[in-house]
Amino acid sequence: MNKNRIIKALFVLAYIWILLFMAGCAAKSRDAGIVIEPAEKEGLLRQRIQEMWHAQVNGDRATMYEYYDPFFRARVKKGLFAGKEIPIQYYNAVIDSMEIKGNVATVRVSMEYEVKGLPGRLAPIDVPRRATIDHETWLFVDGNWYRQYIDYSSESTFAKY
Repeated sequence: MNKNRIIKALFVLAYIWILLFMAGCAAKSRDAGIVIEPAEKEGLLRQRIQEMWHAQVNGDRATMYEYYDPFFRARVKKGLFAGKEIPIQYYNAVIDSMEIKGNVATVRVSMEYEVKGLPGRLAPIDVPRRATIDHETWLFVDGNWYRQYIDYSSESTFAKY
């Protein structure tokens, strides 16, 4: 009889544990739908863009990694991204415009860049400093803005929305 009581008690404990686990998951799901006022959301976006570009201008790829969308970060390890040498230097990034539609923002950033020693077929490629405009997509996920990672060689992204 003691054996049966122990088995029943274990089943009851397992059942309670499963219920607590499911309640914890449900609470996390409710918190994920964070709602903030439009002005605060726009201010946060502006701040995140400025921080991202500050890191990019300074060549701080480890910090840049944290600003990319979670879909990219789930598939690419930080060390792999941060350790990659990029022969492009950016200067004077300025936000020209931001358009927010729901949880997706289209951002236009003006900046200057130069390329030094990009590996080419016959010789390294250098591009003198010049101005350009970057069009970016930012995604509002779990209460924060993240720059959508785009692989420009294939025009692909990990974010599907």
